Amino acid sequence: MEYENLEKEYNKIFEEKVFPFIKQNIKKDFYSLPAYHLLEGLSLNRFRSGLPIIIAREYDVDENNLVPLAAFCELTFTTAMAQDDYYDDDKSREGLIPSYKKFGVGHTLLSCDYVNHKIFSVLLGELENNNLHESVKSKVISILNEGLSLGYLSVLMEFNSKKDLFSVNENYLKKIYLYKTIHGRMLLECSFLLAQNSIDSLPIIEKYGEHIAIAGQLKNDIYDFTKHKKYRGLSDLKQGHITWPLFLLMSSLSENEKSVFLSHMENKSFDELIVLMRNKKIIEKTVEMINFHVEEAKKIVKGNFTEKVEFFLNTWAEGNRHFSKKPEI
Repeated sequence: MEYENLEKEYNKIFEEKVFPFIKQNIKKDFYSLPAYHLLEGLSLNRFRSGLPIIIAREYDVDENNLVPLAAFCELTFTTAMAQDDYYDDDKSREGLIPSYKKFGVGHTLLSCDYVNHKIFSVLLGELENNNLHESVKSKVISILNEGLSLGYLSVLMEFNSKKDLFSVNENYLKKIYLYKTIHGRMLLECSFLLAQNSIDSLPIIEKYGEHIAIAGQLKNDIYDFTKHKKYRGLSDLKQGHITWPLFLLMSSLSENEKSVFLSHMENKSFDELIVLMRNKKIIEKTVEMINFHVEEAKKIVKGNFTEKVEFFLNTWAEGNRHFSKKPEI
């Protein structure tokens, strides 16, 4: 099937299939309001809704069988945003008041847990009704179970890294990035498992997913300094979270510069830190990393899927290095 605009198709799928399924299975009420606040209030790229359906179409399987997975990933990503806003003490998300500010901390966090468990239960029920190989069904459940735990682990690892930023090595940082991007990776892996009803291509999809996940998170890191600065105000930097741009900066510092850097971090001298990043060309180095991961992702899938599926995967990979304007700080 041909699509003139993939993002437009993603949004159409969300409005016509996924959102109605969510509303049918999780009522908008006191218990779910903090999640619905972001689900309805934010203008997002709905690829989490669209990707499973498009993959189903390309493998000529009933796309309705993948709607529960799309709903699961859409909702668990939404609740993760609601929780992150509280952990990061953000005052706004894309101009929208955070759920914890609107509904209170306790209501928001408990509601997120409720919504996550509820949609997982709905998904499990739907999986039982599908004619899937037991190995596929078992793998999907395993991926989703582990994925939810890894999402929380990424936040804990970020908290732990603040004790001593210079103790963080690249392996630890890579784990944070892979864990905090788990929503997109488990969406991708499970979409192919369900559409193919086979585990054979899973290793390829896993490696592809890792590369585009890191590329996408690096793009978000850049946006934290540029596009999102108006609303979230250098959120990661202000929270003292380790990010790859910050890691690149620290790795480029001399011993004398490290002392200056730590002083800036302690005193929350963010303008000085931005100057330091600009002088060390950290944004440019981050863009180089993005390009590397996009190219690696495209190499991994080359020749392993149909021409149309490979096109979609390449398009998704390329999207992670597309900026509306040249990223500068």
